[in-house]
Amino acid sequence: MQDLRNAVRRVLGLDDDTAVVIRRLGPAGPGRPTATTIISVQAMNGDTRRWAVPQPAETITENILGAALRRVPPARGTTRPWQT
Repeated sequence: MQDLRNAVRRVLGLDDDTAVVIRRLGPAGPGRPTATTIISVQAMNGDTRRWAVPQPAETITENILGAALRRVPPARGTTRPWQT
């Protein structure tokens, strides 16, 4: 998980004051999709962004991560580095 957190920091250009939280959600039941990884980024000023990547954390490469993080439109009224 630490490797994925570090990759999020690199891809988004985050500083050490920005929190990166990785959560794993397992399948909801038989016939459901595989695990989903939730990535949350929270700046000191309270700006928060979340992404859901529909695969287990241990299978997410930096290329997959970069593509997933680019899919989210910027939040309104903020200038956080991950929204440029």
